[in-house]
Amino acid sequence: MKINIKIILVFLCFAACKQVQNLSDKFTKPSGKQVIESTFKDNDTLSKKFEDVYEQAKNNNLELVLPSVIYTKSDSLDFSILSYKIFLEKGERLKIETNIDSDSLQFASDIYSVLNDTLVSKNSIVSNEASLNHLNFEVFKTGYYKIVMFSEFTKKVDFNISVYTEPVFLFPVAGKGNKDIQSYWGAVRSGGKRKHEGIDIFAKRGTPVIASVDGFVATAKNSGLGGKQIWLKSGLFGKTLYYAHLDSITTSAGAYVKLGDTLGFVGNTGNAKGASPHLHFGIYNSSGAINPLAFVKKSYLPNSIEEKVFKNGITKLTKNELRIGSGVAYKKIETFTENTPITILGKIDNWFHIKYADNIEGFMHESLVAENI
Repeated sequence: MKINIKIILVFLCFAACKQVQNLSDKFTKPSGKQVIESTFKDNDTLSKKFEDVYEQAKNNNLELVLPSVIYTKSDSLDFSILSYKIFLEKGERLKIETNIDSDSLQFASDIYSVLNDTLVSKNSIVSNEASLNHLNFEVFKTGYYKIVMFSEFTKKVDFNISVYTEPVFLFPVAGKGNKDIQSYWGAVRSGGKRKHEGIDIFAKRGTPVIASVDGFVATAKNSGLGGKQIWLKSGLFGKTLYYAHLDSITTSAGAYVKLGDTLGFVGNTGNAKGASPHLHFGIYNSSGAINPLAFVKKSYLPNSIEEKVFKNGITKLTKNELRIGSGVAYKKIETFTENTPITILGKIDNWFHIKYADNIEGFMHESLVAENI
């Protein structure tokens, strides 16, 4: 195959320039946190207080399972900062969104990398731009991360924060979803001689198989274990997507396809002959096959409702348990006695995120809490 060196050089130059521009934007565009900090930069007392509260929140041990909707309130009298440890997989895109307009209330969100329950760096790996009250983060490494979120402290406004993930690629079989995946990465094959290097998505014969990403068709052929198969390249240095056992192919090698274009149709060719029709879907990078599930697994965000949370609370029972997450399965931090005054920072489902004595945070079930009027 003849390679056009000039085209490759232009592509590389474009990619390099784009990377430089992205780095430049990172340093020239202020983050939400920087804008909020600037509102009290001339007040040393407030600046120090904010720094202390931020660092304390950033280093708490609270956990959050995604997806979640957090109901909270901005406060003109105090710094209210939410921070949670979350688990993310490579192939996911983390999304943090609010229902407030950046013109009415500035919102800030920062993400830190975590290793062995310790923040890897003092600085965040990504933050939202000040002009955007949301943040999108494509996960580059599977593991734990810490998110820190807050709004400006100039007025009281009730709002919610949606924290969830979405796959970076489109689901590869039209009209199908997670429940149609019936064989996963690592499953035993050939009597234990090999392992499954992909996922199998079952559907009726003839169901459209679609491009999960824009890219070039590197290979379209009928050969070997995969039968009728397509290899789709998602850019010069991107990943290669593998579609196998197709009943028929509607594209050809060298074709450029766009997200959602039909590549072929579900079948059972190759070593799937005699089995129920399905698509074997795999992803490869320079190191070989990788688990494709997180790249295409659909996610669902709970519906948000109109809910206001009060700021000052008090415990109701003789024993009131505080936990590191919003559920009884989470580790218990400690137990408060009746009539203990607490501050409400937010609410997730039926659990309040509370703070006690300015230094203890946790989750307490709503049945244990009353408004302290």
